[in-house]
Amino acid sequence: MEFFVVVALIGVALLLAEMMLPTGGILATLGVLGLIAGGVLALSSDSSEADWLGPALITLGILSGISFYFVTRKVLAAHRDEPVRAGSEELVGADAEVRSSLDPEGQVWIEGALWRARLVGEGGPLRPGDRVTIEAVDGLTLTVRAEPSQAEKGAG
Repeated sequence: MEFFVVVALIGVALLLAEMMLPTGGILATLGVLGLIAGGVLALSSDSSEADWLGPALITLGILSGISFYFVTRKVLAAHRDEPVRAGSEELVGADAEVRSSLDPEGQVWIEGALWRARLVGEGGPLRPGDRVTIEAVDGLTLTVRAEPSQAEKGAG
């Protein structure tokens, strides 16, 4: 087996490893350099396949580098923008509808489920149909605050 083939295979292996491991692009860079180096070595060898394999490896290395550059930028931007929230963390900041009087405890409806809720802050008792904003999740109880228009209506 020719030496340039081994170098190119190592480059491909590094590119594949980059997709599996969180290295921040280090393995991708080394993989791209391995493909290009394999192409240069192929051009300088006496092999009959080297005439087409050398330019193909160099082209593949350059295209892989460009692809990984754009993909890595998008991945980093996605992780930088907002932390991933799941489960009950998603409820914080969401709006809910009061289903039973909140004075200060009752029930609210959000995302197809009925939750126990505790009213905090100003806004007096709230009636069914009023809107609230979820401030926190404490076990299976939501801490909610009346929306400004509802607080004025409840106080008036």
